[in-house]
Amino acid sequence: MTAFLFKDYLITQIKAHDEIKLKASVEDVWKVLTDIPKYQDWWPKVVNLQVLKIDEEIVGTEFQASPLGGKSFSCKVIRVIPNKEIILDYFDGIYRGEGVWKIEVILGLVKVSYTVNLKIVDKQISFLSKIMPIPKLHSMIFKKILGGLEKAVSAKI
Repeated sequence: MTAFLFKDYLITQIKAHDEIKLKASVEDVWKVLTDIPKYQDWWPKVVNLQVLKIDEEIVGTEFQASPLGGKSFSCKVIRVIPNKEIILDYFDGIYRGEGVWKIEVILGLVKVSYTVNLKIVDKQISFLSKIMPIPKLHSMIFKKILGGLEKAVSAKI
């Protein structure tokens, strides 16, 4: 008889990739993406974003999110390649792992993408991931974030 291991039944990973193509300059997109204190102006309110620490050099800046009023997670900017990439470390809360903003120019448009590779470390969220499509929810929210980015870049916030 095989023993059922509850932990083997849980989904413990979130891998998601979302992107948008913008009619904008790389510099305008970069300016909005690196102004983390203004994320609150263009991220959906359901994300409940709070900036925890601001670093003028961007690296070291920290923020916390509590999507849909649920459990929170915190991110820290750990590396920046100007006008190309911002790498975030999910260091506290329900996830651990990495998120990456990338900017590329393709056929005259600026493609902005965000990719996450996260481990769910919260047992409740891991359990919920069996009945709720957590990666799809992440992408659903991130599509709204990318829409907000498009508006912010257009308005040159």
